[in-house]
Amino acid sequence: MKNSMNTNISYPYLAFVALFSTLSVLNNTSALAQSRDEIRFGVEAEVPPFESRNADGELVGLNIELGNALCEEMRVRCTWVDQPYATNIAALQEGRFDVIMPMTPTDARRQIIDFTDVMYELSSRLVARKGSNLSPTAASLKGKRIGVLSGTSRAAFAKAKWESEGVEIVSFGLNAELIESLLAGDIDATLQDTIEISGALLDKPEGSDFDFTGEVVADPALGSGIAMAIRQDEPELKAMLNRALAAIKANGKHEAIVSRYLTSDPSPAGEAGSDRASLEYIGNGGNLPFSQAVRVGNMLYLSGVLGDDANGVFPETTAGQTAAIMDNIGATLERNGSSLDEVVRCNVILADIADFQEMNRVYAGYFPEGRFPARTTFEASNLVAGGKIEIECTAYVR
Repeated sequence: MKNSMNTNISYPYLAFVALFSTLSVLNNTSALAQSRDEIRFGVEAEVPPFESRNADGELVGLNIELGNALCEEMRVRCTWVDQPYATNIAALQEGRFDVIMPMTPTDARRQIIDFTDVMYELSSRLVARKGSNLSPTAASLKGKRIGVLSGTSRAAFAKAKWESEGVEIVSFGLNAELIESLLAGDIDATLQDTIEISGALLDKPEGSDFDFTGEVVADPALGSGIAMAIRQDEPELKAMLNRALAAIKANGKHEAIVSRYLTSDPSPAGEAGSDRASLEYIGNGGNLPFSQAVRVGNMLYLSGVLGDDANGVFPETTAGQTAAIMDNIGATLERNGSSLDEVVRCNVILADIADFQEMNRVYAGYFPEGRFPARTTFEASNLVAGGKIEIECTAYVR
């Protein structure tokens, strides 16, 4: 995968909320799609398990399945255009295709292109020979040669944060070339998306001498999740894709696809046993079949929270319910070794999208200025118990 942030996606919506969510977005998605009969996706099909070609030359992988599901939702034809990742922004702007599938949103990229809502989250870590004791800091890597993939947010991050501190950054066009150089000892380490490098090297016999080293790398320059990139003058296309994405999240198709590919998170370096973190199920939903939270490695995934108190009483306003939810989420995070400062993503479900500004004013006050989590907001009729809002979040646990 060419860009990353966090891993292992879980969307534990209640079944009946998902049903009403789907119904609320279908009409709008179909109406927007009437102006198009085709969407062209630019993709570099050399990055399993995200996008590649099988023995028959057919496109397969997580992003291919998500793209096809979005096109089915929008009732348009998907056309896939093979495109080298390092040049795909220029190719998008030249009109070779309509969407880059996928790309991590960053502030620098938003200056020249636009992005959809986040499809899922991944994380970035350093990979080196076992026993290297390297960590992803300029001080640790000074004098070392670090491989990155050209055109990625990780390449931009490494050049901006490490290169001026005496770290040599070596760019590669293909991951196969980078891995060959790592195996040969021509580079000392690589900064990679955890899922891609696991499949490409660490889970193979030739990767037995290598492992993740140091902690997950989190920085605004790395972006916050995996999205689709579009031209800035395509607001209708952006709206189509976002509504279709919300619909497949609500009807369960998104979860069914993503869970087949992103089922685990690599353990912190040095953890004994398997290199895959164990699952920890925290709390419960009373008589309902869900946990309050699930911890996977350094990530904590919270179930959706409603704005009622311990007695089931809801504040009358959306603002009041938003505050109650955020207080509840904050307390749950604190109990589990995290905090609102460590939240990386939230989904906000409103019973009435007209309450967006009211919700937003309260929500924004719970996060440090300029460090807001990635977020998706959509409308869903008939939330549980007549609630006005439901919020779920994912947070990093240090």
